[in-house]
Amino acid sequence: MRETPSPYGNLVILSLVALLGGPSIVLFIYHLESHPLVLAAVFGVGILAGAFLLSWAAEVAELDISASLAIAILALLTVLPEYVIEAVLAWDAGASFDPVAGVATEETNRVAANVTGAIRLLIGFGWAAVILIYWLRARKPLDLRGALDPELPFMALATVLTLAIFALGEIHVLLAAALIAVYAVYLWKICREEGEAQDLVGVSAWLGSLPPTPRRTMVVALLAYATVVIIVAADPFVESLVESGRNLGIDDFILIQWVAPLASETPEVLVAVLFSLRSRPAAGLAILISSEVNKFTLLIGSMVVIFSISAGQVLSFPLNLRQADEFLLTTAVAVFGLVLLARRRSDWRGGAVLLALFVAHLFFPAREQRFWFSMGYFVLAGLIVAVDLRRLRYLVSERWGEVEEGVGNTGK
Repeated sequence: MRETPSPYGNLVILSLVALLGGPSIVLFIYHLESHPLVLAAVFGVGILAGAFLLSWAAEVAELDISASLAIAILALLTVLPEYVIEAVLAWDAGASFDPVAGVATEETNRVAANVTGAIRLLIGFGWAAVILIYWLRARKPLDLRGALDPELPFMALATVLTLAIFALGEIHVLLAAALIAVYAVYLWKICREEGEAQDLVGVSAWLGSLPPTPRRTMVVALLAYATVVIIVAADPFVESLVESGRNLGIDDFILIQWVAPLASETPEVLVAVLFSLRSRPAAGLAILISSEVNKFTLLIGSMVVIFSISAGQVLSFPLNLRQADEFLLTTAVAVFGLVLLARRRSDWRGGAVLLALFVAHLFFPAREQRFWFSMGYFVLAGLIVAVDLRRLRYLVSERWGEVEEGVGNTGK
């Protein structure tokens, strides 16, 4: 059932967001110069605007194409901002890399910063926001039974594979190939499942209420415009962000890790929160977890591919000790989040712990501190599993977990 939207209010919102992308195109075409902070703000807002436009258009496009094709195409469109930023960083890393020396460079470090920051932001803040907002609204625990298959099992598989990144101190080309293969299987799996009718909200609901021809024209136009904005803004956004950090004496690694993902991930988090406010938290978390699967598999794998193309030869992606620890922390956060949601239920305490740990770790950026935070996440996950071993079965499949639990209960 779709919301009956106000045409004028939503048209104004759509127009304003579209206008926010215009300055990025103007600056790009005319090569206008300004202070790095101003450029970072303008291009960052452009990417944010493009991400919102993509999100709205992607939701509405599902009305006009088959469920399978929608999943295959739209799953990539909604994460386009993150991929474009990551592609720019990976290309710069490959161009600056010396295969003879074979060591991580400043440019390769930025690639790792962007992807680890994006993943932790969605779990530590995004998942927590959905859980807590639903509890504040409904005053009852989040019940996700019957949802999040196959998202949780595939995210669990990808998370286990990424443990090898810390062990190897690099993203090996074979590991990258395996991660991309996992995503291909995941995509094949979700394409075989029946899609649900989507509840369109806000601007998406207004676009969806238009007659078929104007609706399709608007969707195509928004997709094209948003794609252009994101592509032209990504490279100068990264450059101005790094230059701003240097001028202010801020570690550019920190800026790339948190500011860039804020621009690209905000629409996904807001859509998920909106679903939670409408008492559909399962749909909200499914959006975020599906995005996590994408990042843990295709995004990490593709950064190795782009890095190799830019370097002119097939290479594993090098990491220094700090980057390896960042990947370990990211894996630890994912493990804890997966264990927490394995049974598809969570009360406000689970969301509060996720959010508290996420906020706390921001104040401890040193490598040794990150390592101990990783250990803390692993210990907490281990304690939860020790108390409830069946959570591991639920991670593989909710159906398997219920069957095993039923067998255990029958024997009592």
